[in-house]
Amino acid sequence: MAFGAADNCSLGDLGAITSGSPEATSTPTSEIALGDDCADYAPNGGNISLWASFKCPTQSQMVSGTIIDSEPEDDAFSVTTLDVYLDDAVTMDSPSTYSVGSKFMSKCWNPNSTWIGNRWDGEDTGGNNVISYVTTSNTEPLTSDFRIGFNGNNTGVDSAYIRQSLTGNSAWRRFFGNDSSDDYMGRVTVNINRTSGGGGGGL
Repeated sequence: MAFGAADNCSLGDLGAITSGSPEATSTPTSEIALGDDCADYAPNGGNISLWASFKCPTQSQMVSGTIIDSEPEDDAFSVTTLDVYLDDAVTMDSPSTYSVGSKFMSKCWNPNSTWIGNRWDGEDTGGNNVISYVTTSNTEPLTSDFRIGFNGNNTGVDSAYIRQSLTGNSAWRRFFGNDSSDDYMGRVTVNINRTSGGGGGGL
């Protein structure tokens, strides 16, 4: 299952997330109370659900709400061999834009904002040898700068992902996403068309 779909959700993993340890590589086994420990809620204060009260946006919502700041048409940049790199940034809608659980922002997202911001990374996905490297910087939970470097005088069409990657094993990924393969939250595809000479655009 992709990020944002309930799949074998564990109270232990939720407890790690709400206590500020979303990176936990193994599910805690200590006794945890859903209401008192995860929701800071008195037993007579209403109903709390393991998934419905803490659910995150779906992956498709987070992807649709992630844009390149300069908003190029079709997320495509035209550059030339005079351009050695491309700098831009991405911005993502707050999860509160969507129908999240009543406890998601206060108990999951906001307390772990630094860890979430550090999830941004870049990946060359086109495989056409135009892109040399992809890096991210100045990362925040909802924003990240990025730089795409180019290979010598290579020309052609290439692409890269800028995404909030959930590689590796973590409580956050196990509870909210996919615990068996690479997963991600927000993501954009940056398309590059590099030609010879001239003055580049989109930089």
